[in-house]
Formats: sequence, C-alpha cells, structure tokens
Amino acid sequence: MVLARVAVSVAPDALGVAARLAGRAEIVALVDGVGGGWSASGRWSFVACDPDLAIGGSLPPLEAGGGADDPLRAVVPRWIGVLPYEAFRADLERASWTGPDLRPRATVADLRWARYPAVIAIDHRAGSVFAVSESERAARALAAAVEAGQDAPGEVSLGVAEEEPPERHVERVRVALEAIRAGEVYQINLARRLLLRAPHELGAEGAIALGRRLLAASPSPFGAVMATPAVTFVSTSPELLLDARIGPDGGFAALRTDPIKGTRPRRVGAARELDADPKERAELAMIVDVERNDLGRVAAVGSVEVVAPHVVRAGRVLHRIASVRALARAGVPRAEVLLSVVPSGSVTGAPKIRAMELIAGLEPMRRGLYTGGFGLQAQDGSLRLAMAIRTAVFPAGGGGEGEWLVGGGIVEASDPDRELEETRWKSQQLASVVARGPGTWR
Repeated sequence: MVLARVAVSVAPDALGVAARLAGRAEIVALVDGVGGGWSASGRWSFVACDPDLAIGGSLPPLEAGGGADDPLRAVVPRWIGVLPYEAFRADLERASWTGPDLRPRATVADLRWARYPAVIAIDHRAGSVFAVSESERAARALAAAVEAGQDAPGEVSLGVAEEEPPERHVERVRVALEAIRAGEVYQINLARRLLLRAPHELGAEGAIALGRRLLAASPSPFGAVMATPAVTFVSTSPELLLDARIGPDGGFAALRTDPIKGTRPRRVGAARELDADPKERAELAMIVDVERNDLGRVAAVGSVEVVAPHVVRAGRVLHRIASVRALARAGVPRAEVLLSVVPSGSVTGAPKIRAMELIAGLEPMRRGLYTGGFGLQAQDGSLRLAMAIRTAVFPAGGGGEGEWLVGGGIVEASDPDRELEETRWKSQQLASVVARGPGTWR
C-alpha cells in the first residue's frame, strides 16, 4: 500500500512547521540538523501532533501495511517514543548488590510510545514539505492545520545553576578510579546535573523557541522537541543509539549502534589531538567491545563488524565515534534486541552491569531520560533511536524548572579535574540561552 501524500505550502523548516501546530496536542519534531540523523541519509525531518493512542511496555506493535511497495514506509514515523535509562534496570542489575534505590523518582520514569495517524515529512534534498498517512483524509487534515497556523518566533531564556558544588563530581570520579584500580570495572560513565529555570512553564511554544536556540548553537543529526502532557524536552543529541531495520519475517534484520567516546572543544589541531590521545582511544575501544558483545547476543554468528573509529564534529565540540553493525539472528524477538542495547555501554561502562550498579550508588539522582533513548518506529516497523544526551528536560507542572545532565567516561588514565572540565565543554551551547544572574552557572 502506497502512503497518501499531501503537499504543504510552507518553508522546509521542521521547527517552523512545529510552531504552526503549537496549539495542538503533543507536538513532536524530529530535526535532522546536519545529516545522517532520523532517516540515516540525512534527507528527512518529521513533525507530528495529536496522537490517537499511547502505550507503555517494550515496543509498539507491528501493523499491517508492509513496505516493499513504498520506500517511505521505512522512513516515516508511525510511533514516536521515549525510553528512560532506568527502563530495564530491573532486568539487568543484581538487587543483592545494590539494594533498594532510595533516590527520588526520575523526571521521565516510564517507557512511552505515542501513535500518530499523520506526520509531516520535510524533504531536505528536494526542499519540499508534505503530510503523510495511510489515510488521505488524515493527511489533508494535518496539511490544512499547518497551512492555517503561524510560525511565531517565540522567545526563551534560561537560568542555569549547578545542583551541587563541582568538587562533588570530582570526588565521584576519584571513587570511580578506586573501583577501576580494584578491578571492579574497566570504565564507568558518571554524570552531574545542572538545574534549569525558565521564567514560566515552557509549553510547546517555549520548547520550540529553545530548540531553535540550542540547535543553532549546536546543529545535530538527532535534534528533537517533544511537548506532551507529562514532559517537555529539547535535545541536540549527536549519537545513534540503535538503528534496527525490519526484515521480511517481521523481525529485525540489520542492526547498528554508533558509540561516541572522547570530546574536545573545536579549535585548530583538536581533531588530531583527540584522535591520538591514548586515554580517549582506550575509552572508545572498551565501549566498542561492550557493544560488540551486546549485539553479539542477538546477532547471527559471524555478522558483527566494527567500522573504524574516526573524529566527527558535533556543534561546538569534536568526538571520536565508531559504528558497530550486525545482522539479527533469525527469530530473535524485537524486545530482546532492545534489551541488549538499552542502556548502551557507551553511557554505562564496562562491564556494563557492574558499572550500572556503581552508577546507582555514586550519582545522587536517577537519570530518567538522560542516556536512555528517544525516537521513532517507522510505518514498516523499523526502529531508529537517538541517545538522550545534550537534552533539556522539563516536567509538566514544574513551573519552568528542568534539568540538563552531562557526563563522561572514566578510565584508569582519567584526570578528575579534566573530567569536570569535559562536562563544561559538553554544555557550551547552553550559553546561547542563559539569562545571567545570581547563582547562574557559567
């Protein structure tokens, strides 16, 4: 079945389209800012609103329709959702090692997917915008709503403050280094939280304005704005958590994850320095081994391969990135594939389970959305998830208060003060929306 397409006479700007729909329910924009993002080719961004169903659990169901007769089915979202870092902790960690978690409930605590009857697709290659749906009526209704709306620019400013003295993060790194020297782990990823404060409840308009500012400061392949009754978040994630293409039997076929480790601010010579740094090389090599093992549990024998690490630009910083690919084992359940890679070893450490247990004891907050995932299930059932990093999260009813978590991988050669500085590099884009004032973090 070929999807219905209705042309929309507006500029090919995902956040501009989202602004036109800001009065509707549950606005979502998935913005490919630099290529290689939501459609892998870098060609597409998507906007949706007014879901007709929301579910929890593991993955949305597969729906009839197929995809061989329409390549857009492998690209355009049918479902869009979030997967918190803690979503599968109970399936992974050993309660006897950690005991009950007494930390406050996370801002985003539950896995959730919403189904959208029609989606706006922005074709960056052709410079065109159209509504897509199985129903021509639904596509026409969404197209009309976009054309009737207005792209109001919106404004937002944030106060940003450290939740705790930076010395506490340095101390956490020192404790982690002791665990590494004792042989408990080879690497552990530790995060700290920055507190955000907008003048008022963000809402869809404020989230879109914040998305414009953050994505202008740090263009991203996995930009996102989501405003729901429970939470609003804006992300400029550079990292692919999972790409899982659907196979002819209805299960996943080709699998891919792209771990990132190693960060430098952009400047002359930084790429060469980053690529040659033995600490950064070791950090990525360890995580690649974790990801190979994780995909290996659900992959066909001999199909796991690693694309050589290289340096990429991500807004104001540089990263080292690798790509781990595999073919899913015939008959492996889709939920098992998801459990094998969420949370990613890129944001836990190695060995993964012991690193997660240590994280629960060292970090004063639950992570929630941070280092979990968000993304889409396409019309044909293919899945594409971004790593939820570089993400501002605001709970509904929070009066404009939110959070931004940022962290890095700790290995034996790590320097605690340098790890603290890395968290600041990764938050530079916040300066573009910071309202200076007492207690403001710089």
